[in-house]
Amino acid sequence: MNEQHSHIDLDIIQPCYNPLPDWEQSVWLHYQEVLQLLPNITINLIVVNDGSFKNVNNTQVEFLKQRIPHFEFITYSPNKGKGYALRKGIEASKGTLQIYTDIDFPFELIHIKEIYEQLLSGEADIVSGTRKANYYQTLSPQRLLASKMSQVLNRIFLKLPFNDTQSGIKGLNRKGKVMFMKTTIDRYLADTEFLALAAKTGKLKIVSHEVSLRDDIILSKMSFKTFVRELKNFITVYSIVFKSKA
Repeated sequence: MNEQHSHIDLDIIQPCYNPLPDWEQSVWLHYQEVLQLLPNITINLIVVNDGSFKNVNNTQVEFLKQRIPHFEFITYSPNKGKGYALRKGIEASKGTLQIYTDIDFPFELIHIKEIYEQLLSGEADIVSGTRKANYYQTLSPQRLLASKMSQVLNRIFLKLPFNDTQSGIKGLNRKGKVMFMKTTIDRYLADTEFLALAAKTGKLKIVSHEVSLRDDIILSKMSFKTFVRELKNFITVYSIVFKSKA
């Protein structure tokens, strides 16, 4: 970040692990589009490299540093998982508000503006993206099963105000930031843990926001190993949440 003491209105936090080639070009392109949507605020972009072993190098990082006035790159090894990466990025954030999303900006960029405005208005401490029904038509059978099972488990066991916790785009204010830093799950279900802990307090305003994928996004397949691991993580989340005094 070039101007350490400048006021930051919004941090955009993006974890990445073995991103697609030329990911930095995509980030630069979409970052410029976000600036056009939110021209009057200062945005800090935080990219967290979660132990990638390919497609991330110093040249790419330098490309972004030279073009983005407020940019921070966090890297470590080995791979820890998305939840761990998000905590590192949120911990490093300096803005009044934060939005996190994946490195390929998978959702329509207008949603970043909408979520920012919801947070700014004070109507929410946490804004959670909820995927539209047509999203599920794009999924592999494994991902579809995992998504639907997650929603059933969220409804029955965690009693969340909405079922979709894994959209990958969320916004938070200072209260939401403090709550996210209480999460302990290192992988995908940190999202679920975050919302469950927040809902349990009864003190944070959580709002869902319907989001759409960009047309050119192709979702990766989920392995059976990952499916089993996340099912185990759900059991961990359930245990954490119901033991927590958050």
